[in-house]
Amino acid sequence: MTVPVEPGVASPPVPTMQIADHPWLRPDDLAIPMLPAQAHRVLQLVADPDVTITRLASVVSKDPVLATRVLGMANSALYGAMSPLRSVSDAVVRLGTRTVRNVVVTVSMHSQVKSPEVYGQEGARFMEHAIGTAYVAHMVAERAREDVDEAFLCGLLHDLGKLVILRTAHDYQQKHKIVIRGNELQAALTDHHATCGALALQFWNVPPDVCEIVRHHHAFEQAGDPQAAAVCYAANLLSHRYGFGCLPDGDAVLEDAVFAYLKLDAEWMARADVRAPGLFSAARQALG
Repeated sequence: MTVPVEPGVASPPVPTMQIADHPWLRPDDLAIPMLPAQAHRVLQLVADPDVTITRLASVVSKDPVLATRVLGMANSALYGAMSPLRSVSDAVVRLGTRTVRNVVVTVSMHSQVKSPEVYGQEGARFMEHAIGTAYVAHMVAERAREDVDEAFLCGLLHDLGKLVILRTAHDYQQKHKIVIRGNELQAALTDHHATCGALALQFWNVPPDVCEIVRHHHAFEQAGDPQAAAVCYAANLLSHRYGFGCLPDGDAVLEDAVFAYLKLDAEWMARADVRAPGLFSAARQALG
């Protein structure tokens, strides 16, 4: 597997899920984005129920970009900040450890898409859609009484496989001096991004339940926890409806059975229509 790993970060076992149809899209040759060492460490720490605020803040503080974004989020309108915080430790207290994890993953993903020769305009659109879906997933999870922090992370990462496919296609074309046809690339993005995303998350050692939801975010009934996967599925539909990182799909998506499955009625939807764009705007501002 063609995966650059930060020095000092142990490589986890290569995942075993299979993909097909495209000779350039083989599991052993996927160009999985590199997770920065500090972000990898944050994921490890937050998975430890005994992690201390001091330890987590110390790791975040070692990366100026991460520290700035965590402070920015803690001081944003999203968290009703009345007085500005100036220390990362205080920011971790205000946000909570899992929200800090989600901010760190967001920043790490944002750094990956800043390669116009690889992603073109898709990079910026990808991040907007990821952030929008994450915040909508948080809202849907509140209603469905699911884990809101996990829902946010799944919404954020649900299309990670598209980055993997675009980078893999770019590297293959550079190496073999060929051009992959646009319709073939689009078919790979449509058909295999969920599997490729789950492969990448397994390699990052993201919790298995998150990998499972990302793998099945277009077919929530097949997931081990259909309710949690349905939250991600519905959030993705709503993010498309609102036009977060894409052209708005409009109200047609509301005909999907998932909204009845999660009991997202007209009253909830009306509140979401007001709340979601505001959250999206505030998050974009806080995350730079």
